[in-house]
Amino acid sequence: MGAEPTSSRTTALADRPEGQVTTAGLLLASILYPIGLFAPAIETRHLGWLRDDHSLAGLVWGLASRDQIWLALTVGLFSIAFPLTKLVWMWRLQFRRGVPPGPTALRWLERLGKWSMADVLIVALTVFTLQGSGWLGAQPEIGIAVFAAATVIAMLCSGRISAQLRAMEERKAASEPLLPGETGSRRGG
Repeated sequence: MGAEPTSSRTTALADRPEGQVTTAGLLLASILYPIGLFAPAIETRHLGWLRDDHSLAGLVWGLASRDQIWLALTVGLFSIAFPLTKLVWMWRLQFRRGVPPGPTALRWLERLGKWSMADVLIVALTVFTLQGSGWLGAQPEIGIAVFAAATVIAMLCSGRISAQLRAMEERKAASEPLLPGETGSRRGG
């Protein structure tokens, strides 16, 4: 009496054997992400010998403290908000039980993923731009490598979650009975 039939409930992606690798990847990306945000990401050189280290989080703070609010918001959005939101969204999808997430959840995951490497590109362009000058220079540091690793791992996890959700949708569509007047399969193709 109070027990729900198992056919109406789904297990979380993390409970499945293929989901355990994804969970490990999410854990690793979640550990690397804050390290990548706060570790030195770029070293700048002024007058050839004065050096400063900058982290991605420090860059956002520095821009805001110099009244470069729009630039700080833009970098903060791409460096902090999008990757963090994507990680939280993937954890949610990975451990969701009950009714499987619909196509909207998958679309949001894909939308967030499109902006994953934008900040790494910005740092790479900065380093490239400042390389040729004797008075100014820049070198990438460990923070950007750690951040890039977290981003790539999160992208791989995102692809695995998307593939698992699509497979669940296909299995669900294949198991639904046809409506009156329908013929063939609902799988499309």
